[in-house]
Amino acid sequence: MTESSVITIVRDHIERQFPMKCSMCEHRFLTLKDYLEYTTHLGKPVSYDAEKGDWQPHEPLGTLSYANCRCGTTLTISSHGMGLFTMWRLLLWARKESWSRKMSVSDLLDDLRQKIDQQVLREKKRRAMHESDPHS
Repeated sequence: MTESSVITIVRDHIERQFPMKCSMCEHRFLTLKDYLEYTTHLGKPVSYDAEKGDWQPHEPLGTLSYANCRCGTTLTISSHGMGLFTMWRLLLWARKESWSRKMSVSDLLDDLRQKIDQQVLREKKRRAMHESDPHS
């Protein structure tokens, strides 16, 4: 697996979690872009399986990324619903990659989250520029 393929797999999984709604203020996040614009990340993502050193869990605890809604409620994006073999491939990739980069799995996940966020927000800017260009 390459980092690029990991980003594609993870981003596709995350985007399938939308629309979502804040349980407190009931703000609706129609897309990942909406979510990123309306929330603030809270700490680094956590892979509870990696924390346990279980790289091929039969019942994954999962990976969670926390964010605060503007109302202050903590929201999560998780690996829940991801296929078991996909989860194993991602965990084994993270184990190898974090070791070779000499960083924690949480730091690696944080780096991936930043790259996904940048991709999503960059696409939004590109679309806005394209829509405002009278020559397009």
